[in-house]
Amino acid sequence: MCQQALLLAAMIAAPILIVGVLMGLLTGLLQSLFQIQDQAISFVPKLLASVMVLLVCLPWMFSQVMQFWQTMSGVEPY
Repeated sequence: MCQQALLLAAMIAAPILIVGVLMGLLTGLLQSLFQIQDQAISFVPKLLASVMVLLVCLPWMFSQVMQFWQTMSGVEPY
């Protein structure tokens, strides 16, 4: 049960983490290209991209958690 819970947590967190890493790489590349040394510039694009992914993936995430809960508790779906 713990292994399945950890796998579910990793699956749910993966889209947000992947987008955050990709936005960090992109902003780092742009900062080095334009020789900008401000650390705060990379925070806003990562935050906005993570919120957008969260809004898009939230129904899927919720359904995965509900399916896990139903499987673990033995409750039949509607």
